[in-house]
Amino acid sequence: MVEPTQPVEDERLLLLQRVVGSRTFAKSPRLARFLEFICVSLIEGRAREINEQQIGIHVFGRSAAYSASDDSIVRSQARLLRQRLEEYFETECPQSRLIVTIPKGGYVPVFEPRSEAQPVAVQTPELQSPAGQTVFSASPHGNSSAPIPSRSRASVFGFVALVSVVLVLGLLLAGLVYQRIYVQRSANAADALWSKLFTPSRPVLIVPSDDALVLFQEFTRVPVQLDDYLSDAYLTKVNLPSIGGAPLSADWFASHQYTSSADLNLALRLGRLPQAIAAEVETRNARVLRIDDLKSRNVVLIGGTGANPWVSLFQSRLNFDVKWDWKASEGFVLNKHPAKGEASIYRETVADGARRSYGVLAFLPGIEGNGEALLFEGTGMAGTESAADFPFSKVAFQNFARSIGATKDHMPYFEVLLETSSVGGNAPESTVITYRRIQP
Repeated sequence: MVEPTQPVEDERLLLLQRVVGSRTFAKSPRLARFLEFICVSLIEGRAREINEQQIGIHVFGRSAAYSASDDSIVRSQARLLRQRLEEYFETECPQSRLIVTIPKGGYVPVFEPRSEAQPVAVQTPELQSPAGQTVFSASPHGNSSAPIPSRSRASVFGFVALVSVVLVLGLLLAGLVYQRIYVQRSANAADALWSKLFTPSRPVLIVPSDDALVLFQEFTRVPVQLDDYLSDAYLTKVNLPSIGGAPLSADWFASHQYTSSADLNLALRLGRLPQAIAAEVETRNARVLRIDDLKSRNVVLIGGTGANPWVSLFQSRLNFDVKWDWKASEGFVLNKHPAKGEASIYRETVADGARRSYGVLAFLPGIEGNGEALLFEGTGMAGTESAADFPFSKVAFQNFARSIGATKDHMPYFEVLLETSSVGGNAPESTVITYRRIQP
């Protein structure tokens, strides 16, 4: 996770977290990732790398060879992002001292202060004495300026005291009502899941996907197993192709560590959870992870086996096996033990410009029964996104949690298969296809 060192960068990152977690961006996860990618790149001092090509690759899942001139996805989504930012700062957060904009003609964000909003004048009715004289008048700033005649001062003070008591009682009652409504509305069916995963007694590791590994397998069409991945043996087992006449090198893949903005978005969302604040949470690159780390910590793995080979350690205990055919460039989910009405394989398909993808969210015991493990997998970026969004969807996850017998204090182990359709890289809310409870 990005940890800027300068105060201005901390302020920028805090603003970014507020924006992407807002109601304005709640139903636009792809726009949120767009904003995160360009803002984090700027904060890390990589503003020169913010261009249409890189955004297309890291945000919208385009291949490294795609032509930005033939694909307008970045330009069209940038227009929407500018509109959404304007909407956020005008309606949802009009008092924000710092704002972020994306000037037209480019994609580099600009963080800048704005003048504080002027206080709104509140007209307070004047109180009159029995003789019709003004005895109390509140100015727009709450200061009393009108004199109070001495002959009516006692009665006025008594009246003001009575009003004060009524106001205090009203505020107390309103506070209790608000607290009750707030608690009810903020209750999330996933709280039992987060409480079991994020505990003060056991550190948590978040392990994003390794996009450099994904590129290697796309170029070579050869899958990489966990043992070869950890020893770097896979880099010497195949002949690397050339791009534009320049040969790719094993050193390049070994020295570059990339992850997607989707994974960054998920890590940020997890880190903002109230349960995570009290826990020790660390983000670790998959390449430097070791088996002992998984035994001593709770773990969150993001991506299928093709993007995160550590997921393979859990496959034998899962019914839904997310796989990727590198030769056919096709993702699919293998249903090992289909129930009645279920398919044995769920493949990504494209029809009428829409791509149907699948995601798997699994919660199960950790390695050798130590701790907890939460897996976010998908047949592609949209599939992984559907798994990432699912536990944050109060209605959908609440319905699912009820079906597996979860309560506010207990979350059983499970795996759930999700389906989503994406158009132009934007995936709406997913639907539950089927699920399994996992016995500890």
